[in-house]
Amino acid sequence: MTAARKKIAVVCATFNNDRSAKPDRYWLQPQSGLQIASQLDRDRYDVTLHHEMWHGLYRVDDVPAVDLVFLTGLQRDFDRQRQLAYLFKRKGAVTVAGGSICTLFPSFAAEFFDVVCAGGVDSVPDVMRDFERGEPRQIYVSAPTSISDYRVDYRLLSDAGIGGQLHLVEASRGCDFACAFCTVPAERARHTTFGVDWVLTMIDDAIDNSPRWSVKRLYPIVSFIDNNFANDRDYTHELCAALKRHSRLKGWGALVTQDILRDHELIERMAGAKCRILFTGIESLDPAFLKANNKRQNVKYADTLFEDVAFAQRRGIVVVYGYLLDPRVSRIAEMTAQAEDLARIDVLTYPSYFSFIAPLLGTRLFWDSAERGEMRPNLRLRDLDGTTIAYRGGHDTDEELSRFGETVFRHTNRLVSRRRLVLKSLKMAWRTRRRYPLDYGILLNANLRVMHEMHIATRGVHRNYLGGTDILDPSYTWFPEDISPEDRRRYFDPILITDSESRPQPWLERYRPPTGRTLRPRPGTS
Repeated sequence: MTAARKKIAVVCATFNNDRSAKPDRYWLQPQSGLQIASQLDRDRYDVTLHHEMWHGLYRVDDVPAVDLVFLTGLQRDFDRQRQLAYLFKRKGAVTVAGGSICTLFPSFAAEFFDVVCAGGVDSVPDVMRDFERGEPRQIYVSAPTSISDYRVDYRLLSDAGIGGQLHLVEASRGCDFACAFCTVPAERARHTTFGVDWVLTMIDDAIDNSPRWSVKRLYPIVSFIDNNFANDRDYTHELCAALKRHSRLKGWGALVTQDILRDHELIERMAGAKCRILFTGIESLDPAFLKANNKRQNVKYADTLFEDVAFAQRRGIVVVYGYLLDPRVSRIAEMTAQAEDLARIDVLTYPSYFSFIAPLLGTRLFWDSAERGEMRPNLRLRDLDGTTIAYRGGHDTDEELSRFGETVFRHTNRLVSRRRLVLKSLKMAWRTRRRYPLDYGILLNANLRVMHEMHIATRGVHRNYLGGTDILDPSYTWFPEDISPEDRRRYFDPILITDSESRPQPWLERYRPPTGRTLRPRPGTS
């Protein structure tokens, strides 16, 4: 009699930005779960891929009984990974966790999961080998620059019912820049390429495994989700040549650093290779902010930014970006004025999103903020999501900051009207001589993207946007009635970053960098 196949679940854990439990079927879905599941032998195991962002959050009774579960997520989602670990353990599963917190603080993460994977997803084969022998180790380490030779199985997405209009593909991982607020340099994830042939295979596989009569099959567009697509110029040139020849590909977009816009020859080559949109790290137009956060590439080319963006736009490439707000430096009136001014700058699209700067754990910004004692008291890991104010001691009162957060994320139309953004899109399209309806659609979508959070916000959830006191997600209370007080604290109490006096929590002390180093000046100071 043949033994039943072991069941494995791969879960992309997530918290919704508005702190509700509803799904968000935005096109940019997490891809780490796909990478993990692609390394599992589906002929030997019964594999399930679940995106909480797409499918919705597992409730207590929804968690399936499996033999092994892989849990992955962003820093803000680590508490959700812990919650799921408890629920899966109750049903007998071995829990494996990965992600930024597991990479930067592996021994701390091991307090909640049976197995912790630090680094990239390439430790999956080692985990499976030891799992089959019944001897899984507590911590596995995979170098961020290590890329294994495995084929991404895009059937997993269609089998799981995960859709979207774009194909999400990686051409590389990591980045060689060292921005102070970014976790990539903290994780020592230097830029590493997959190889042109490998990328072309992924694109073809993604197209072939999409629904037959879908837009993804009939008019395939790829979004490269690399940390820094053009970090390696020679590789980028080679890849562009291959993408230009790809007969099935209709267009693509990527994320690049601002200095790439200054390389007009490369921009010309990208445009000729069917590039239609570039997301670039403009972050802010404030030179003091850029310098303080080590955005050297932005400071160097700040004087030519508008000229460089205009050049790309004339070549048919829409340049989009996010905009960071820092209440430590700017008053609400100044941040509001910046938001209004951005609507009047004709050469720039409106920011795709606004975000409060967050001291992500492990970054230089975090450790500098800890040394200065400027983070809010009782700050929680959950609060480092970009929609929550993590700092104290700004120019405005908490009440004023709370109302400003409400405006930015719930009533964005108070900063800029939808009508103004539509007119801005038409004006930009006319100036750059857009010829195709798709080009108008790309511009319109780019300018209206900022309204997304406002549209999906749950009206019954009332936030104050202040770290340490803001409302928590409902899943913090989703636990069985018979849970022990110890397990409730261990798996469902939020992870704290600071204490009541804004000092780092004791668990962080073991990871503190060597003392005596010079702090970078805070933005707005000399």
